[in-house]
Order: sequence, then C-alpha cells, then structure tokens
Amino acid sequence: MYNVKDDDSFDIYQQEGIKVRLGEGLDERGQLGKKPMERAIETLKVFREIIQLNPIKSVLPIATSAVREASNKDDFLNSVSKESGFNFKVLSEREEALYSYVGAIKSLRIPDALFFDIGGGSLEIVHAERFKIRKVISLPLGSLRLTHQFDGRQGKLTDKNLKNLKRYVWSLLPNKKDLGLSNDVKLVGVGGTLRALARYEQRLSKYPLDKTHNYKISHKSLDSTVGKLSKMKSNDISKISVIGSSRSETIVAGSCVINTLMEKYDFSNLYVSNHGLREGALSIFLEDPKTYHDGNITAEQIRKTIGLDEQQRKTSPEKENFLNSLYSVNVISKRERKILDYAEKNASAKSSFSNPQSVFYSIMDEDIPLDHNDHLVLGLSLVHTKHTKTADWLFSRYKTILSQQDKASMRKISILITLRKILERTKSKVEIKLHGKKIIEFVITPSRSTQTLLLKDTLKKFEIVFDVKVILSIRPYPGSSQNSMLEL
Repeated sequence: MYNVKDDDSFDIYQQEGIKVRLGEGLDERGQLGKKPMERAIETLKVFREIIQLNPIKSVLPIATSAVREASNKDDFLNSVSKESGFNFKVLSEREEALYSYVGAIKSLRIPDALFFDIGGGSLEIVHAERFKIRKVISLPLGSLRLTHQFDGRQGKLTDKNLKNLKRYVWSLLPNKKDLGLSNDVKLVGVGGTLRALARYEQRLSKYPLDKTHNYKISHKSLDSTVGKLSKMKSNDISKISVIGSSRSETIVAGSCVINTLMEKYDFSNLYVSNHGLREGALSIFLEDPKTYHDGNITAEQIRKTIGLDEQQRKTSPEKENFLNSLYSVNVISKRERKILDYAEKNASAKSSFSNPQSVFYSIMDEDIPLDHNDHLVLGLSLVHTKHTKTADWLFSRYKTILSQQDKASMRKISILITLRKILERTKSKVEIKLHGKKIIEFVITPSRSTQTLLLKDTLKKFEIVFDVKVILSIRPYPGSSQNSMLEL
C-alpha cells in the first residue's frame, strides 16, 4: 500500500507479500494448477481484508507471466473476481517490462541502462539510451520456472544440471551486438532474487549500511556468491535469514540467470533497485489513468512518468545560480555539486527534526538517485549543520566504506548549506569571484539588513574548510547608502 501525496509522489504505507508459486507446474500442463490457484485466491482474500481495514482509495490488481501464459487464465480470473472481488489487469510482456523499468529508473535516474526484472516465470529486459527505449524483450527465464525445468526438486541443483541451465540461459539471451549496447550503459536489476542476493552479499562482507537500493554488486562477488549457494541444499539456504524459506529453492537458478547475463554482456557491476513493477504501474496510473488501462504506453509517456522535466524544475533559479557559481570557481567538485543539490532540496524538509540522528536516518531511509557513499555524505552533511560531534560519530560507524575525502566533502557541503540558509533568510543575492587560486570574493546584495556577524562567522569556517582567503563585499540594501568590504 502506498500513501499518495497531492503532487502524485508516493511512499510505502504498508507492504505485505506472500509467495504462492502460482506458476508451479505451468510448463508441464500449460495450465495453472488447482492447488496454486487455491493458494492464490486464499491469499487474495487476506489482502481484501487488509484493504478493508485501511482507508484505501484505489486498488490496482495486476497479473504477470504465470497468468498471461495459462490456457485456463479466464477461469482463474473469474474465480478470483467472484471470491475476492479483485478484477485483475493481465499485463502484456511489453507492459510488464516497461512498467518495471519506469519504477526502477524513476528512482535511479540512470539514462543509459540495460534493465532486467527477474520474476518466477519470466525475465524482462529493457535497453534504454538517454531514457529512450531501444528494445524490450521478455524471455521464459524466471527463477521458479528454471528450477522446475532443470530438476531442482531434489533440494539442490546438481553441477550437471546447473551447467545445462547456464547453457540454456546463454542460448536464449540475445547477443550484445544485437542489443546495440554502448560502453556507457549500466546494468540495473530488480526482483526478489536480486534483493536477496544483495542482502546476502552485504551480510558476508559485513556491509555497515542497511540499504539495498542502489547497492552495487560486482560480477566477481556475484560469481563467488553463486558458487557458495549452488553447493548448498535448499534446507540450508532457508536458514539464511536474509534469503528465507520462501526463496530458498529458487535462488540458485535465479542467481545463475543474473550471473550469466553479466558474463555474456561483460558487465563488471550491477545496480540494484528496490522499485520496480508496482511502483512503475502506480506512477503510470497517477500520470495518466487512461494510458494505464489501455496499456498503450509511449516514449513520451515514459519520460513524463519518470519526471525528467519536473526534476529540472525543482531547483529554484537562485539556488541553481548559487550552485553554478560555486562550481564555476572550482569551490566544489561535480560530485559535491550533485550532493549539495539534493541537500538543498532536503534541508528545509528535514528542519523539523529536533534530533540530528533522526535527520540522518530519515534521509538514509529515502531512495534517491545517489550511490551509497554520496547518500551517506548527504545525510552526514545535514547532520553536521546541526551537530558536528554527532556527524563525526556517525561517520565513524561507516568508516569502512567512507574515505577521508568523503569527510572533507561532508564539511564543505555542511558549510555551504549554512551559508545558503543565511542568504535565503535575508533574501540576498550573491556573486562569487575568484582572485587567483586562493582568494574568493563573496559579493552580497541583501534585500534588507543582513546578519553580518553570522555571515562573517560562517565564512571564517569556510576559509578553514576550503583552505582559501575570503573577501566579503556587502552592497547597500534599500534604505542604506553604504558599501562595505571586509577581509575576514
């Protein structure tokens, strides 16, 4: 369940998931089995009662490959409607792939991507360049389907069957040349199998941050993980808390698909998204309900739903000029400018938190288009503006994945957030001039009397953090006729 805001943005209100294995046995008979259908309907009855207990305005029931491929899908959907009251929309292969792509890329903002979504019955692949869709592919390479197809029912895929599985996956995946992949393209994935693999890798490496969204998995690490899991029986895998019993039988087959995909297309890294089909379907519905119901999603609709134009408008011209000025005189790096941009958008929203740690954990709980290091620097910078000791203590908790350069960036961004806040409160315009390599002049034009002492104190800290000399020039505000130039 999602809480949808007035601007059509949303966040998760409540999340429930039950693995019913609806597609179990589908390949042998071409039909959904009686027991899987019964499990699914009983689960949907539970979901109906959950919905009745909550103030839900709209429900979007969607079905994917297992229902789409079943010859008895109409009978099943009629039973579902009659017994649970849900009327499901069966997604086409194209819809399933594109909805999932929109959900992931909306939260990651990766323009050149080879995106995949691995489910129980199918593997969806989308190739996009500069957010434009180049190719959409759906393959029968779901983790549950392959587990049954290659005889994983003994509790463990044998080495021989695993080799056959990999060979089969390799043969169905299109060639790199046919996909037209450029060197800049990044591999992005979603799906329960991938999230479980990310959590398992984090546990093995003692990763200090409890976050899988935008987590980067290397091919070398994934290959090692697949090797470990393939030697274990499903009963043993089920005891691994971050994987669990519901995914223990299928994770080896699923991880083999992902590993083979990375190997065939020569990707050294993979980016994990926590957002996919559900978020994409909801985003498209909120943007244009007719497009959602018709299923005729266009390239322009995808761009609007991802919100690329809106993203450009979110930063005010004054803030944009401030950030551009800092970057133009080499005060901050491109990376720091990006983090500062997000800090500017979050600073006012988090100002209501009285506890600095609450600010940090609230920021880190969000899924934004920053990698984990940059995301940490963002959260730490906002805390640093309120309480430097807390920021330093939090930094020490993540020192295994942060560097001294990250600490320097934290301090720089913190000072700039404070400086920007002073300028904003006094409605001042600022021009930044570079005199040589080590002298920076801030030319301030306030609309009213400015807090000169506070401004000077902040710029003294600026001098220390940035290792420069600062000249402060204050132009007259309305009602005053005096110019002043101060060397700190």
